[in-house]
Amino acid sequence: MRQSHLAVLLIVLFLGRPSLNAQTAGASAPDLFTKGMNALEGSSATRSAANAIEYFRQSAALGYAPAQTVLGYVYETGQGTTPDPREAFEFYKKAAQQDDPLAEWLVARMIFSGEVPPRDLNESARWLEKSSAQGNAFADYLLGKIALERGNYSLAGNFLSKSAQQGLPQAQWQLAVLLRDGQVVPQDKFEAYVWTLVSSDQGFRPNDPQLQSLETELSAAQLEQAKTKARELEGSATRSVTARGCTGWPGEFDEIPAPPPPDIQRFCR
Repeated sequence: MRQSHLAVLLIVLFLGRPSLNAQTAGASAPDLFTKGMNALEGSSATRSAANAIEYFRQSAALGYAPAQTVLGYVYETGQGTTPDPREAFEFYKKAAQQDDPLAEWLVARMIFSGEVPPRDLNESARWLEKSSAQGNAFADYLLGKIALERGNYSLAGNFLSKSAQQGLPQAQWQLAVLLRDGQVVPQDKFEAYVWTLVSSDQGFRPNDPQLQSLETELSAAQLEQAKTKARELEGSATRSVTARGCTGWPGEFDEIPAPPPPDIQRFCR
């Protein structure tokens, strides 16, 4: 009998407790997104990945691009759910269709990397060009990679230079390789050494003896001039993305950069 009363009490308590949907009825998309971020990044007492995803879903259903982009990240990385590249792609694409520069880069990145077949470089470039037009250094970098793959070194040099000037170390290094090898006319080993120094000073040091080999081909005076120019460039070509806070996640400096996590995404637009 006592167990029966306890069961009834639990049912009453459960039914009387408002559901997540009831708690968020009438909430705006930005408010739901904020609730999701609080559930994802809040104190240990209030943190809940399941609740966060539900808030993001509700916000995304109302067409909120930042929530759609976060859900793309969640499904791409499997943070709090089962990884699903196709689902990630669809969420990124919904945000990209609203001209969100971060989502445009991320949807293009999935196409370029082959995570979601077919690997259509034209489609990838179309999204990257939209993101590039809004000043996204990562988009310029991947446009440079696409141009390289197609053998258009002049176009690759333009995009990589644009990204390098914004401070992306992968682009700086790749631009240095083009300058060293003469794939960007004219060959310029001095400039190649300068950009190698700049990218290396940011911690980007691929397994390539490029730096050492260039040092042997320049005079002592040229080496000093290059180091001076590199320091000046580090002042002017400091990472605009870093200045905004779009930095500091695992995989950021990979050849194909990993997507930024939710707490950083707002700095990457």
